[in-house]
Amino acid sequence: MRNSFTRYGNALWLSSLYWLNQLIKFGKTTLLKHIIFVCALMLNGLQLFAQWKVTQEREMPMRANSCCVSKDASPTERMDFPYSDVKGWLAVGCDADSEWAYVGFTTAPKLQNTTIEDDDGYAGWVCCSHHISTRITFDDEVEQITMTQATDGKWNSQFIHFKNDSAIIEKLMTADTVSLELDWYGQGKVHFRFSGSGSTRAINQIRQSCK
Repeated sequence: MRNSFTRYGNALWLSSLYWLNQLIKFGKTTLLKHIIFVCALMLNGLQLFAQWKVTQEREMPMRANSCCVSKDASPTERMDFPYSDVKGWLAVGCDADSEWAYVGFTTAPKLQNTTIEDDDGYAGWVCCSHHISTRITFDDEVEQITMTQATDGKWNSQFIHFKNDSAIIEKLMTADTVSLELDWYGQGKVHFRFSGSGSTRAINQIRQSCK
């Protein structure tokens, strides 16, 4: 599943050894400069792969002790106005008793072909939830899932919650890429592709905070 980081690291290491061997001919000063340059490249590569981060800024308005999020993702094909600038992110939150997974958006999604069910209120909303049947892809593995989006009958939440939290979180920790399909009103089937890089470290970190 997740071996791209290993391949990338091995390639950098072999490349470094080759250039160090070649640079010995140019003297200690030149060699030192190139060592510093190679180390900087390796650090930049590690930063590119660590795309999930621990933060409280994008947690749902509820009760999390800790939260981690993926890097923002735009749709694979840009949507028309007024959704042309929408971005989304994957997130996992937890408290002392539970943990949950969801997707957040810069603009509340308006989805079609959903069903509305009454509930006892969710994240401060008193009314109902849109129940969304859709597809998610973990690397090359496609699954049919159910998600929920809180609504008061007029306004929708900017967060969509996974129903099967535990199974989703475990797969978020191992997938290199996660692609979510949503049937967006007026736009058709829209796909958001998220990076899974750094998710294992970030999720384990918030679990320690929530113990």
